[in-house]
Amino acid sequence: MNSVQNNTISNTACIKENVKLGNGIIVQDFVVIGKRPERAKISLFAQATREFKPTIIGDYVTLCAGSIIYAAVELGNNVFVGDYASIRENTSVGESTIIGRNVTVECDTRIGKACKIQTGAHITGECIIGDKVFIGPEVCTTNDSYMALVDVPMQGPVFEDGCVVGANSTIVPGVRIGKNAVIASGSVVFQNVPDEEFWMGNPARKVGTYKQFIGTAKMFAAKKKCKEPRHST
Repeated sequence: MNSVQNNTISNTACIKENVKLGNGIIVQDFVVIGKRPERAKISLFAQATREFKPTIIGDYVTLCAGSIIYAAVELGNNVFVGDYASIRENTSVGESTIIGRNVTVECDTRIGKACKIQTGAHITGECIIGDKVFIGPEVCTTNDSYMALVDVPMQGPVFEDGCVVGANSTIVPGVRIGKNAVIASGSVVFQNVPDEEFWMGNPARKVGTYKQFIGTAKMFAAKKKCKEPRHST
């Protein structure tokens, strides 16, 4: 490992052109920063030949082994990117957000501050994620209702501030998950979820409220002598 200007960068890391690094960052083995996208010969999209804005890595960012940060990505201060995660071009990630191991974040996505996106989640292109959002392991988001069979604009889901999405849930294109809404694990969400509601099932339906969910969580925490849930008020 090499330490330069308070940065710790592995000898095996690859830092491309047009990259701006903050102070106090950690870059582990086989990380790639500033990678330009490539298209398959048969891709429906044009070959990527355009110029990209700089790739910006904020202060005290940690990029774990094998993670790939594409061109024109901006990571805020104190962002943590887990092993083998991938963040595609023209994406921004707010400060103090955690991108877990093997997470894939597709292009043109906006992720807010203090979010937790857990292992293996797939964040589709054109997705908007607010602040303090929790997305559980293996959550799948989509942006094309017709699976490339017809030419329609792609539209990722929107996750409002403070919402919680349980593991292995699927969120279809264009759906809005409201502020402080809760989606139970394994749900398939086909329609907008209003603020402060608790939804479950396939297809997902309202089964309660945010306050009821938090109340149950607090009782469980008290019984197990755990800390209160992070969304407690």
